[in-house]
Amino acid sequence: MIDPFRFARTGEQLERVINLTPEGRLEGIIAEKCDVTLDLKGGRHENKRFILDGHISGLAKVQCQVCLETMDMPLDIDFRVFPLKSEDQVERLQEEFEPIVIDESNNLALSELVTNELILSMPVAFSHIEIEGKDCANRTNFTSGVIQEEKKISPFAILKTKK
Repeated sequence: MIDPFRFARTGEQLERVINLTPEGRLEGIIAEKCDVTLDLKGGRHENKRFILDGHISGLAKVQCQVCLETMDMPLDIDFRVFPLKSEDQVERLQEEFEPIVIDESNNLALSELVTNELILSMPVAFSHIEIEGKDCANRTNFTSGVIQEEKKISPFAILKTKK
C-alpha cells in the first residue's frame, strides 16, 4: 500500500514484485499464479496534477483460446495514472488522462493498480498466433480429430443405405 498523493508529491520511486493469482477480477484473464515486476515513479504533470508513471514487466500465464493450453504472455506495459480524491474530479480531468479515484484512507494497493492495468491492456482473446506468432502445436491434431468424430456420428449416414 502507498499513499499516492505523498508518493507523487515527494517524487518517490519503487520496484516491487507483485504476485498475481487467477481469482477475483483476474479470473479468466490469467490461467496460473505468476509474478510481475512493477516499477512506479511519482511526480507532477505539467498541469501540476499528481501523477504515477509505471511499468509492468514479466510473464503472465494465459490460456490459448484455440487449443486451451497454458502459454506465457510477455508483459511490457507502460502506464500513467492521475490519483484523484473524488469522482467529481474525474469529470474535470481531460479525456487523455487515466484517473484513479483514491478513497478517504489515501491508500492505494499496488496489486489493485497492477490488476487495473492488466485488465485494460490485455487482449480480449489469447492465442498462440497472436502472442507467439506461430500456430498452436497440437491444433492440426485437435481439428482433424473433431472432423473425423463428426463423420462417424453423422445422422444422415443411414439415408444413404435406404436408396
